[in-house]
Amino acid sequence: MLIYFDESYDQEHQYLILGALFNPHPKFLHREWLKIKKEVGAVDRNGKVLEIKYNNCTTKQRQELCCMAIDIFFKSTSYFRAIVIDQNIMDLDCFGKKSEDKKIKMARAYKKFAELLLSHNTEEVYNGVLLTDELTRCQGDKFIEIMKQDFCVIGGQHCNDKHRPTLKEIADIKSHVEEYHVNQINDILLGCILNNLIPTNKEYKNNIRQHLIKNLGVKNLLPETWDRYSKYFAESHYPKYNIWYWKPGKDNNENQKIPE
Repeated sequence: MLIYFDESYDQEHQYLILGALFNPHPKFLHREWLKIKKEVGAVDRNGKVLEIKYNNCTTKQRQELCCMAIDIFFKSTSYFRAIVIDQNIMDLDCFGKKSEDKKIKMARAYKKFAELLLSHNTEEVYNGVLLTDELTRCQGDKFIEIMKQDFCVIGGQHCNDKHRPTLKEIADIKSHVEEYHVNQINDILLGCILNNLIPTNKEYKNNIRQHLIKNLGVKNLLPETWDRYSKYFAESHYPKYNIWYWKPGKDNNENQKIPE
């Protein structure tokens, strides 16, 4: 299993969205995404394929490319999971002492949410590989090292087998590099959520979101749609794409119980 991990957030930093693209057969998306880019001429003067991300969808061609990325995602065996945190309802003091620096508490919160997203979806994964895009929220801290202790060490907090680690490798990547360009699809799927949460008049970006919604057969990507689904129902009826809108628990903002 190859897992791409990425983040997205709005300019005001109200929403933090973490997304993971799980790839049981990773060669398919890599090959098809590469093929599409070359067919439409999304290459530079040296013949290298261009980086296509949600944020730089400012032309009709980029919109079409993003929609094609969504199409091959639905044709693949890959699936996407996201957790959305509204930071207006998150009490950072639950992640440390009041006297501690806000950045330290935010780093703990970030790690906790990343753990929840990944552990919740790797219960049957062994010897997987996690590739994280350059994460602006984690620059300068020990996010990857700590995650390795939990997922890559037998007996670690999130290792489900006594003989095999959940993940055998965790590394950060640059998604503009062709070898890792599938993470651009992860970025597109994440961007659609942010697009629905933060209204925009950008036609091309709105069209990409609508294309995804049409493929999913849902009303929207907002809490009003996804909050009503239990984990079992969502994964049974929408196995390709699932959004968890996090809410604080009654007693502890950090330890909200995941719905069964």
